[in-house]
Amino acid sequence: MKERLFRELAVYWLLVLLVFIIEGGVKTGELALSLVFIVNILPIYIMSNFLIRSYGMNLNAKKYVVSSFAVIVLAIINDQLNFPFFVLAFPIAFVSAMPMIEAIYHTLKTKKKEASFVQKFMAAAVFVPGIFCCFHYAIARNIPGTEMVGYGSAFLNYIIASIALPVFVIQELNREKTEKLELLVAERTKELYASKVQKEKLLRVVVHDISNALQALILQTNRLSLSRDEKVIETSIRMMKNLDAISDLTKHVKEMEHLRAKSGKLHPVSIDECFAEIKELFYERYQQKNVSLHFINKVPADIVIYVDKVSFIHSVASNIISNALKFSYPNSEVVVTATEDNGQVHFVVQDYGVGMSEKYLTNLFEFESSFTTLGTGGERGTGFGMPLVKNYTEIFGGTVSARSSQHKEASGTCIQVSLPAVVHRDHATSLN
Repeated sequence: MKERLFRELAVYWLLVLLVFIIEGGVKTGELALSLVFIVNILPIYIMSNFLIRSYGMNLNAKKYVVSSFAVIVLAIINDQLNFPFFVLAFPIAFVSAMPMIEAIYHTLKTKKKEASFVQKFMAAAVFVPGIFCCFHYAIARNIPGTEMVGYGSAFLNYIIASIALPVFVIQELNREKTEKLELLVAERTKELYASKVQKEKLLRVVVHDISNALQALILQTNRLSLSRDEKVIETSIRMMKNLDAISDLTKHVKEMEHLRAKSGKLHPVSIDECFAEIKELFYERYQQKNVSLHFINKVPADIVIYVDKVSFIHSVASNIISNALKFSYPNSEVVVTATEDNGQVHFVVQDYGVGMSEKYLTNLFEFESSFTTLGTGGERGTGFGMPLVKNYTEIFGGTVSARSSQHKEASGTCIQVSLPAVVHRDHATSLN
């Protein structure tokens, strides 16, 4: 394309030179002076098409070829009928000016909003004077002494055009590069999307198959724990811990897939309702580790949160409270507090366990930087829990934050989830 554009520029300059040579060689004869002007349509067509192409369009070359032959024949007929020079030359001047008229029309009318300064400059500073030159030729070329005015104005007009045209060449080259890049991006995006869909399908199949096999292994391991052989029982306990870790991993992968595809509606849920279900879920686990779990609800009964209840309890609250238990010392406590302030319900889960370093705290909610450490009782995790908390909280229109300390006197971690508070009396419930 670059070669074609520069070739067009070279042809334009050669045609301008040809126009002045031919017109300068014809001095007399009304028909000859009329017909010779048609050569102007060649450079005019090229420079007009540069402007038209900058709008993503093209001039109809066939239309101008047919029109040129038609006005040549018309001029010959009019000469035979002894019409004056103006009648012979005007149709030729008009057809020669038509590409410029068409370019001005698109610049000032159909493409007015998108026309740049350079495009408007070309239309106003080159094409408007160019049209004047065409009609001046038809009116005054046959008048002695006026030819120098015509030549001078036409020469100046062609020179200005030759300066402006390289700008359009550069713009056209840039547009071609942009279109190629956009096409490349579109093709690459399509390939990536197809690859993503394929990977997601594969992931679902793999997780499903692993889950099935895992359940069978857990069942067999539970049977081993009933053995009378202490070594077998000890081995089965270690196996169960590892199987539980794998089970948690597959569960979190499923949750991540569910999170990406989630488009369900949110429903009003009361804080008492949430606390009741969380108590039931964690009572035995906290008892086993001898950690106390306390709930304090300071939110008015008519205030609810809009969430997907299952996701909030099992993917947000459960992950936070499970983590609090994991890193709590035996005989310590975890306090869950709900308060309402400035249109927000704040859930705060405070444990008094080992706490975490600033490094871990910074990346706590990031999938890309997820990490896991052993709990105070040797519990294993996947590192996906807290990133899931953040993602679900954002889906519910809320925020999550954390602070932690590892000082011996006041170690522990505090996680706060804040969600929009909504007055919804019909759905408020109480645990009386």
